[in-house]
This record gives sequence, C-alpha cells and structure tokens, in this order.
Amino acid sequence: MNFSQSFEEFSSSLGPMDLALYAGVGIVLWVLFKDRLSPVQKIVIDLVNKAKSSLGQDGKPAVSIPLPDSMKNAPVKTQNVFFDLVVSWKQTRDLAELSGCKKAVEVADQMFPYLSPTICSEDKDAE
Repeated sequence: MNFSQSFEEFSSSLGPMDLALYAGVGIVLWVLFKDRLSPVQKIVIDLVNKAKSSLGQDGKPAVSIPLPDSMKNAPVKTQNVFFDLVVSWKQTRDLAELSGCKKAVEVADQMFPYLSPTICSEDKDAE
C-alpha cells in the first residue's frame, strides 16, 4: 500500500479483492458495534417517520383536524370516536370523488356538519 498516492490513483487500482476486504471489515465492524448503533438508528428512523407523517400517504401534506372546543375536556375515548367519524367521512368522500359520483360527494358534504358532537347532543336533548 502506497500512502503517497492520490485518491484518483488509489481508486483506479481498486480491484475485486480490495472491495471484498473492505466489505468484510465493514461486516465485522457492524457485528461488533451494532448494539452501540441502536441510538443512531433510532434517531434516523424517527426522522424518517416524522418526514413521512408530515407528507402524508400520497406525498401531499397531512391534514390536521382541530379538536372542537366542546371536545377539549371530553374523555379520550370520546375524542377518539370523533376523530374516527371524521376519518371515515373523509375516506367516504374521497372514494366518492374517485368514482366520479358528484351526488355522493354532495351527500357526504351535507353529512359533515352532523359529525360534530354538539349537534348529536342537541338532538338527544330534543328527544
């Protein structure tokens, strides 16, 4: 090994045996230090997941649904039901748009105001 070579000279003389040697050294280092690389791996995975969640599924920005004021003090289970209703409505509306049925989209849009928990509680009080 000539330490006075430039990188271009070194890389031009790189052969299959050198690549196999470097790969072997890399595998040995990975086996020895894989337990210590866990925090680095966790940081990278968290960054990737954060980027994925901010972009959404189709590369579009994720939509944030604000919690209505009447739901802020509600139990978590009730809040989850509200968000499940909104997600279900959105999926139904998206499918109606994909199918090209304008009437179904209009009906889904008319349904949205009734997903609010305050409207449902007013209907129960009226009964």
